[in-house]
Amino acid sequence: MSAFYAEPPSQIFRLGDIVTGFQHPAFQIDKPGSDEIDTHLKIHLTRPLYFAVMTPCCSIENQCISLAPLIELRHKFFEFPRLVEDMTRLNITMKPEESLPPKAWDNLPLEQKGELLAKGDSYIFLQYFVYQPHAFLKPYALKKGSQVWPDIGYRMVDFKQTFRVDCSQIERNRPAPVGTKLLELSIAARSQLRDKLAHFFGRMPDEDRV
Repeated sequence: MSAFYAEPPSQIFRLGDIVTGFQHPAFQIDKPGSDEIDTHLKIHLTRPLYFAVMTPCCSIENQCISLAPLIELRHKFFEFPRLVEDMTRLNITMKPEESLPPKAWDNLPLEQKGELLAKGDSYIFLQYFVYQPHAFLKPYALKKGSQVWPDIGYRMVDFKQTFRVDCSQIERNRPAPVGTKLLELSIAARSQLRDKLAHFFGRMPDEDRV
């Protein structure tokens, strides 16, 4: 298996980098489209430990960058034997019979199984990209009822949580601000991120298939 992280990392920001030292703003606007100032506008500001760089390498310029917080895994992932063996398998396409938990696949009508098999390999959990554990990433525990998964090192990015940051210290081919860049993806891992991002944003909805 190829390395997930580049050793040593470069000094500049690249797509998929794990960075720290930023903050995450989330806005709630209840009156979109109104000419009035929304007095109920809410800004929820948090400071996650880690973020992923979501701007393509060649577009990191003009003192701005896109980031997404690195978040904990979902309990649902542990229902998939292939993911339990290696959570980064979520980043690539999987066989139809691996795209559902075993019990759900076994209970699927033959017609639906045939349709899935005919489509071939596909992505699951389209909006997520999982990062391998690393000594720089603090482990955590997941709990669901009486089930506990201790010392999980995997983290993931949710493409839907991408946001823009303006920063005077960010320019193309300029070293990242001191203390912000922790890890850089290998060429192979960055290619997987790029491919899944392209699929997430580029897939055609059913209503457009004419």
